Amino acid sequence: MKSIYLCGILSLLFFTSCSSINKSHMNSSVQISIASPMKAKVDVDMTRKLTGYASGGYLLHLLKISGDNKYADGIAFNGNEPSVFSMLSKVNAVKAAASYNAIRTSEADVLVNPQYVVEESNWNPFYKMIKVKVTGYPGKVVSIRNVQ
Repeated sequence: MKSIYLCGILSLLFFTSCSSINKSHMNSSVQISIASPMKAKVDVDMTRKLTGYASGGYLLHLLKISGDNKYADGIAFNGNEPSVFSMLSKVNAVKAAASYNAIRTSEADVLVNPQYVVEESNWNPFYKMIKVKVTGYPGKVVSIRNVQ
């Protein structure tokens, strides 16, 4: 009787063992792009200029140990979109901090025609200091509309 139970249990284990199913098919990635061109009307005050300063100290030219920690988001230099390499740039980070410092003290929404003065001290192989001064005109966004 024990052998019948043993055979039944072994049969049950054999027929319910782990299985793997692999189903393959051809596929392609779906590229979706949504664009909504916008047009902004900006009033620029050409009678005054905004100025902002920022600095950053980097140990071994990599690790930030001093400097500003607030940045203007979405800053594009030379009209280019921010790329992976520009996000890794220490100079671009300090430029974004200087832009933030220039805008935060005013009622401006944008900094028009920013001019950057960058000073880097690379004489020490263990420490790098970057100082940035930015000047530009304050701009206030009046309206944004969809262009279609």
